[in-house]
Amino acid sequence: MTIGDLEGNTKSDKVYEFLKEKILTGHYKPGDRLVIREVSRQLGVSDIPVREAIKKLASEGLLELKSHSGARIAPLNIGNLEEIFMIRVELETLATRLAVHAATAEELDLLESYVQSMDDSIEKDDIPAYTATNRQFHQLLYRTSHSPILIEMIENLFMRSENSKMIFHHDPARLRISNAEHHALVDALRQKDEETAVSVIRTQKENGFKIVINALKLSRSLLGG
Repeated sequence: MTIGDLEGNTKSDKVYEFLKEKILTGHYKPGDRLVIREVSRQLGVSDIPVREAIKKLASEGLLELKSHSGARIAPLNIGNLEEIFMIRVELETLATRLAVHAATAEELDLLESYVQSMDDSIEKDDIPAYTATNRQFHQLLYRTSHSPILIEMIENLFMRSENSKMIFHHDPARLRISNAEHHALVDALRQKDEETAVSVIRTQKENGFKIVINALKLSRSLLGG
């Protein structure tokens, strides 16, 4: 992999996108050390754009910077995550409520295409593809609220918490349930059924976040933490 293989406007942007994707997909685990020189060598760039990307990722909560040990993937703090998830439920429910009345036909068509892609990923047992498309689905869903400040708040909290989901095994049965909820959500948006859309997203978020927190607590207890 070299920097030319990545999308972005500047070298720093490209490094940032590369590292963010590696963190969010679980390639890097919480607590892993990120060595600037190794990243530079891997991507064929100098240390400067890597340092810039690392500073941005640290400001978003994905990396932790310490003077004596450099950059590490941010550790998972269950207390912080519980608070973030509580806020995310409310903000993402609000965004969905607004999306019922603001989403365009083109946006709804794209959301539906994501749901169909996730169905295909489930059939192929392609969990990484499902995870990536699921992320695109929810990011687009909240953007269809057309509320820039709300979208920025959600995306900031998303970045601070999404890597927490990479530590446990995805249950294919749960993925089928989740995507059935996505189908119901798109149908509700098309019908401008605010009550159903809000109910579906709130239930999905609350259940999903509860699974993550329980998995983290179990993992910590097994490790004696």
